[in-house]
Amino acid sequence: MIFRNRDIVPTLMFHSVGLQDHPWVWSYISEPVELFEEKIRLLKNRGFNAITWSQLYRYMSGDSPLPKDSILLTFDDGYLDNWVFVYPILKKYGMKGTIFVNPDFVVDGEIVRANLEDVWNSDIPFEDLQIPGFLSWSEMRIMERSGVMDIQSHAMTHTWYFSGPRVVDYHHPAKIERYPWMLWNRCPERKPYYLSEDQSEFVEYGTPIFEHEKSLVVTRFFPDPDVIDRIRNYIVTEGVDAFYKRQDWQRIVQKKISEWFGDEIPGHYENSEQKHERITFELKESKRIIQDSLNKQVDYICWPGGGNDPVVTDIAKKVGYKSWTLGSQDISSYRNRYNTNPDFIKRMGTSNIVKVRAKAVGHGGAGYMMLRIGTHQHSLLYRIGLRIYQLWKLVVWYALRPGR
Repeated sequence: MIFRNRDIVPTLMFHSVGLQDHPWVWSYISEPVELFEEKIRLLKNRGFNAITWSQLYRYMSGDSPLPKDSILLTFDDGYLDNWVFVYPILKKYGMKGTIFVNPDFVVDGEIVRANLEDVWNSDIPFEDLQIPGFLSWSEMRIMERSGVMDIQSHAMTHTWYFSGPRVVDYHHPAKIERYPWMLWNRCPERKPYYLSEDQSEFVEYGTPIFEHEKSLVVTRFFPDPDVIDRIRNYIVTEGVDAFYKRQDWQRIVQKKISEWFGDEIPGHYENSEQKHERITFELKESKRIIQDSLNKQVDYICWPGGGNDPVVTDIAKKVGYKSWTLGSQDISSYRNRYNTNPDFIKRMGTSNIVKVRAKAVGHGGAGYMMLRIGTHQHSLLYRIGLRIYQLWKLVVWYALRPGR
């Protein structure tokens, strides 16, 4: 097909806007406010019609048509910047979006913070906007009532748990916290504030970090507390900062573990019944809390980090979800079309990093996003344009390499 198949409904996956320079481990999922607005303006000028997941569900079920060039805009995690920047910009261009929230990350109190509309109205200077953080229920209610934003589930915890006995790192002072979920799991009540406060001391320096996996798919491993204490005390005795700088720290720790515990670190795994109950709670309780807090029906769920498996999707059906996102690891040719299986939807990323054979060679803008959308809609013309763009970026990257 030369031109775009406009019956295919692209679903774009955004996260954060305006935190690209914030010192956090996932700053790469945020993008500049100006670039985000440029993308939304381009979609509007190209005639795209933003829809809700409910509309897409009915369309894919064969129950209701959609206008040509329909598009679903989604935003994961419920960052405060979705209220501060995303909501006003979508409202400005007559677009709408869906935010997936985890109740664990919703801030305490019925607060409503200033956003970009207050800047446009000259009520507050731009630099006084509070950006790092997460949404409140009051802010979500305002966005829901406006019809601009639809709030759906992102499960309860959006965390990681230990999956086995292998030590892969340890908690140490760092410029950027690499494992914030270790701190979340220790002090879950402070999860909504991890972007705006130093939480590094919630976990003792030297604490071992074992191999881990996303909360919805992991079978949790619980190392014996004495094991954690012994490894931590050894690293503290050696000097956390000095030990961190050693190239062979993993070999040293593993050698000590073998001396102390033999071939297997003492600990236990949760059983299948415990795992099933935990996942059921994640899915059912998040649905209930959002529904009760916003007085709405929650029918859809986005898997945190794309983590899901047949057990998880079966539980999701049983607790009342109609549909869910395909995991980010899905590379199939499946597309969101009329009269197809509505149980799951395909999303495409919105990263601005241009890659050639998995190698980053530069950054793209709104035009790059449009080339990817057209390619997603099976357009040969857009696919050729995308390849030419990537080749040009590769040539520029190669020419500007240090030492050339």
